[in-house]
Amino acid sequence: MANTFGTAGVRGVFNETQSPEQVYRLAETVAFASGRGAYGVGWDGRKVSALLARTVFSAVTAVGSDACAFGMVPTPVLAFGTRGRGCINGFSVTASHNPAEFSGVKVFNAKGMELPASDEERIGRALAVDVMKPSGVFGRIVPDERVLGEYVNAVVARHGAALRRLRIAVDCANGAGALATPRILKALGHHVIPVNAQVSWRFPARPPEPTAANLADFSRLVPELKADVAFAHDGDADRLVVLDPLGRVLPDSVLTVLALRALNLPRGGVAVISENSSNAVAEEAEGLGLRVKRSRVGKTFALLEAEQGVFASEPSKIVDPSWGLWEDGINAAAMIATLIASDMRVLRSVTEKTEWRYRQVSLDAAVSMPVLRAKAREAFRKYRIKEERELDGLKLVLADGAWVMFRPSGTEPKVRLYCEAKDVQHLEAIVSLAIQCVESAK
Repeated sequence: MANTFGTAGVRGVFNETQSPEQVYRLAETVAFASGRGAYGVGWDGRKVSALLARTVFSAVTAVGSDACAFGMVPTPVLAFGTRGRGCINGFSVTASHNPAEFSGVKVFNAKGMELPASDEERIGRALAVDVMKPSGVFGRIVPDERVLGEYVNAVVARHGAALRRLRIAVDCANGAGALATPRILKALGHHVIPVNAQVSWRFPARPPEPTAANLADFSRLVPELKADVAFAHDGDADRLVVLDPLGRVLPDSVLTVLALRALNLPRGGVAVISENSSNAVAEEAEGLGLRVKRSRVGKTFALLEAEQGVFASEPSKIVDPSWGLWEDGINAAAMIATLIASDMRVLRSVTEKTEWRYRQVSLDAAVSMPVLRAKAREAFRKYRIKEERELDGLKLVLADGAWVMFRPSGTEPKVRLYCEAKDVQHLEAIVSLAIQCVESAK
C-alpha cells in the first residue's frame, strides 16, 4: 500500500495517497489472516469514512466473515463494541486528528486494543503478497447501532452522579465525539455547553487536531460561558485537551496528572508513559508510588499489557486498563469532571504546581535520520548531552534535565519536535535550535 500500515493503522489523503482499493485489501487481509467470525466496523463523520466503511463491509464478508455495523461512532466506542461483542477485530474508519481531506482506518484486536507490532508486521507481510483471498461462503452485514447507547450507559454507571454540578464547555470539533461526550457529562449531572457539536465532514469550525492554535476561538469563548472547566476533542475523540475557566489550554501533563489522581491507583503498579511525555507526568506517577516505564508513541498499550500495568498515557491520550485497553478521551473527560466535582481546587493546584514548560512543533519535512542525528549531536553539544535515547526517534536529555526529541510522523511527511525545560527562555532556545537541525537535515 502507498500508505504504510503502522502505529495508527493506515491513513492518507483520500484518492491521492489512499484509495478504496487499498482499504479493501487491508480489511480483506486482516479478516483472512485472523479467521472467520465477527468483525466490528464503525466510522467517523467524514463523508469518505461512510464510503470506506462499506468497502470494509465488502472485504470482510467476501472472505466469509460477518461485519457488525456499529454506525457512526467515536473510536473509543468502536473499541468498546469490538470487545463487548466478542469480535475478532474491529475497524475504526477514521483519520482521527488529520485534516478533512484525509481518510484512514485503525484496527483493533479482540480486547479493543490497537494491534501490537507483531500483528502489524504479520499483516504488513501479507499485504505485500498480491493475492486475492475470495471465499466460497459470504458473510453478513449485521446492523448493531446499540453499541453507542451501551457505551454511554457504561461510562455513566462507572462514574456515578457528580457530587457537584459543574458548568462544562465541550468543543467536539464537529467530530463523532459530539455523539457521546456531552450526553455522558449531562447524564452525570453537569450543565453541559456543547460547542461545534454538529457532526460535519468539512470540520467548518476548526481543524480536528486540538492544538492551542486551533482552539483559539474556543479559548476566548470559555470565560464568557463561565465554565468551571472545558474539554476539547479531536475528530474521533480518542484525544482530550483540558482548558481552565480562563480559557487557557492547559499542558497535556495536567490532563495526565488529573487522570492519575482520579484513578487512585495501587502503589507499586506500572505506569507506562510515552517517550515524548513531560517530566511532570513521571514525577507525579513516581510520587504516587508507581513504577514508570517509557514507551514508543502510539504503543503505550502494548507495553501496558506486557507489564500488566495500571495506567498508560501519551500527550492528550489516556488509557485506563480497568476500563479498557484503548485510548479514550470520552471516559477521560468523565473521569476528570468527576474529580473536579469532588474537589474544586484540584484543577488550579495541579496547574500551578507544574514547573516544566513543554512545547510541541510539527514541521513539514522529510529528513534523513542519520543526518539529523549528526546535526543534533553537534548543535546540542554546548548544552552537555547527558543521555541519548532512540526508543522512538531521537531524544537528547541535557545536563539540567531539559530534553529535545525528534520524531518523524508515522502518517504524514512531517517531523514532530518535543522539547521541555523549566526555564522559558531555555525552552525557546532549544526549540529554535531543534528547528534549525530539522531544516538543515532535509
